[in-house]
Amino acid sequence: MKTMKKISAALLAGLALAVFSVPSQAQTTNWMVYNFDTNQVANKSGFPWSGPYQGWNNWFGNAWVSGVWDSSADSSNNPSSGSMKITTTWLPKNPGNNYYQYCAFDGFSDYNADMYNTFTNLSFDVKYGAGSCTRTNDDGTVDFGAMRVGAWDNYGQDWLQYFAIPATNALGGPNTDWTHISVTIDTNTFLQYPALVNIQNIVFGMDGGDARLRCTNMNGTQTVWLDNIQFIGPAGGIVHPPPTLSVARTTPGLRAFIGSASIYARSQLTSINANQSWIGGTYPVTYSFTLLDFPNVSQVQAHLELIPGPAYTGNAGADYGNTNCLWLQILSSGTGGYTANVAWKTNAVNKNPNDGTVGHTVLSIASPNSPAGTWTLTFTNATSGTLSGPGTNNVPFTINDPNLVADWQNPCMLVIGNQPNGVSVGEGLPSDYSAISVTGVAAGDVNDNFTTAASLDPVWSLSNCDKTNTVVLVTTNSPYWVYWTLPDTGFGLGVATNVTCDPLILPEFYNGYFDVPLVAAQGKMRWTLIPSDCLPTVNGLAQYGQPLAPNAFFRLSNPPPPF
Repeated sequence: MKTMKKISAALLAGLALAVFSVPSQAQTTNWMVYNFDTNQVANKSGFPWSGPYQGWNNWFGNAWVSGVWDSSADSSNNPSSGSMKITTTWLPKNPGNNYYQYCAFDGFSDYNADMYNTFTNLSFDVKYGAGSCTRTNDDGTVDFGAMRVGAWDNYGQDWLQYFAIPATNALGGPNTDWTHISVTIDTNTFLQYPALVNIQNIVFGMDGGDARLRCTNMNGTQTVWLDNIQFIGPAGGIVHPPPTLSVARTTPGLRAFIGSASIYARSQLTSINANQSWIGGTYPVTYSFTLLDFPNVSQVQAHLELIPGPAYTGNAGADYGNTNCLWLQILSSGTGGYTANVAWKTNAVNKNPNDGTVGHTVLSIASPNSPAGTWTLTFTNATSGTLSGPGTNNVPFTINDPNLVADWQNPCMLVIGNQPNGVSVGEGLPSDYSAISVTGVAAGDVNDNFTTAASLDPVWSLSNCDKTNTVVLVTTNSPYWVYWTLPDTGFGLGVATNVTCDPLILPEFYNGYFDVPLVAAQGKMRWTLIPSDCLPTVNGLAQYGQPLAPNAFFRLSNPPPPF
């Protein structure tokens, strides 16, 4: 399969794209990993952190009592088989037992399920024993709680699906029947959990400490059986459409890909100097940034935040998790406009500044204008200020905090960036900033013009992004973005001087492999920033002053170019 596009470009006479696909090989489509015909629960030596291991035990959590092979219970009533029996004990949530949970883990097993080419589903049978403790839901239904299934991922867990087994069967009696569960694992799974293109370990669990799962009031013992854990795929394996490749000329500036790690992931700059508060500044104190563009997706967020307290590192969600925060929150309307609010909170952990129960919104506006443009938050004194933005000029606000000086004095961090704000289609979308300026604060003025900068000003840190490479300075030395759809397992980018893409060479070949292009998955796309020294030369040799070829053709190939 091959697709080709060509566009005009000033640097090169032409730029073209091609994608080639290699069909998947047909493999076994149904793989029973645990039928528990024998004692597959028993530990082997090495559990839990070393050596090949196939068996089950509790990874963590104090709800766990035991896990054993039960030869008397089989989902098919096969007298020659059995199942895994897990017993747990639960107490209602209180300060002493907020985190009652368990995580049944099959250790470092010796199987490897290819979820990209072969299998599409993880299935299993489950049932609860008579007398197992239950929960009552808001709608009056009763079940055994929110159980979950997932896979091991680098000493963590990727939870694939939550499910709850009703406590009553179809006849109105206690539900002690087997239930078959099948979990779909597909492209959307890989976008969220890239490591799960291969599954080597399975986990089951329940969390009584997470109020969102509403298992916090279970009280008593549960017995649950699991059987017939298997991977299932279509006959002949999975044939994926090839990635679709695109190219765009860059705009010099600071690109911040929105989210990319999750629907609430932050991509942002954080001030290194912690003296950014307007309190004690030289008025007027101003905080300003300019958006060159911003996605027209409803509720996707740009923000400017002032967060008092000690300097923090690796805490992307400090606006939510810290006790105090003031923000300017800008939300795209999805119809070409925006809404914006200025809000603050104090003494409120794990709350947003505009939360009506603990926060204080001092200004809220809506505009049909695009959020692209310059936004300026100005403090004319300790308690009062104005907001200016595209189509919004000097709208006043007042902060009525009786402990204002104590609550907002330095140290105070400045954060500027964005997040999907709960909107999955916003993950990975690009937004571009041309400038940031700060005046009047104790840390000193900042006047960054990203359109002409050669490097990111050292006043900023990227340590409080939820994912690396989501904030990228695009200089005039990087003329193109090449980007393509995911998944792209097995594919790699190459470049050539002719339409047949022959020979296909890694872009970094042309600079002697000293300047490897930045490649990063952002949401549903993978983006590559192409420096000028990755463009092919007339004589096909590494550049070192050689003239560029009049054309460059980019192609994704599977396998990637060898050099």
